[in-house]
Amino acid sequence: MLTVPQTENPSNVSHFSKIISSEVDKVINVPVMSISETNGIAGCIYNMTIPNIDNWRRFAQGSRFGAESLAEIYSNPNIAKKVVFNLMDGLIAQYAGGPMPQPNYAIHHATLYASKDPVALDAVALKYLEQWRARGSLPVIGPLAGYINYASQIGLGNSEQNRIEVKNIGR
Repeated sequence: MLTVPQTENPSNVSHFSKIISSEVDKVINVPVMSISETNGIAGCIYNMTIPNIDNWRRFAQGSRFGAESLAEIYSNPNIAKKVVFNLMDGLIAQYAGGPMPQPNYAIHHATLYASKDPVALDAVALKYLEQWRARGSLPVIGPLAGYINYASQIGLGNSEQNRIEVKNIGR
């Protein structure tokens, strides 16, 4: 069993990965359409924040940082100014148990979503994920994804469904 001596406290400061902070100028964000048991959904905003910072566990919902934390991290120039395009993989979407693979909670959605607006993609994903969860008699996850609306409020994109246009590009 690994124990941490009482004199060593975990840091309350987070740092961006070296790749995102200094090695790239442009990023194409490719999240998978999935829920996150700690943050609502593992969409565009989650995909550019949680995997790219150390000390990420403190930003899970239920922590003292609240819903705003992921949106505020994303707004940092190390992320917001570098993400030029988002391509969400919704080919097989996961509506429970995520972000780790859980085949029992996956649905063949056969869709790719593309946008420059990460907030709109997350809002669309949340809508579908909530529908599939309701069909499966699972609790809502929207309250855990409060950072989506907050991201819209601080100008990172649009979360209002009536202002999001989804175009189907057929075969």
